[in-house]
Amino acid sequence: MAYLRYSPDCDWHVFEDAMTDEGESRLAVWHKDHEAEGASYTVSMIQTMLELEDYSGIPGYQPHHRRMLRDAFEVWLDEQSSAEI
Repeated sequence: MAYLRYSPDCDWHVFEDAMTDEGESRLAVWHKDHEAEGASYTVSMIQTMLELEDYSGIPGYQPHHRRMLRDAFEVWLDEQSSAEI
């Protein structure tokens, strides 16, 4: 499932990536200019970013992207929580 998709108004593609060998879900977070880096993050990594409000480790991140990414991350984490029940 995609949480953000490339469009004229969005430079991001955020989608559920393959699971790790340990069965943990990963979220791919790609900026259009850094897609080749294939950045993806585990639940705990996304939770830490949200807690610290620090997304600076994401390739292509700029401060004006904060709200868009935070909203996508929160939706994904909510879905992860409900899937565990």
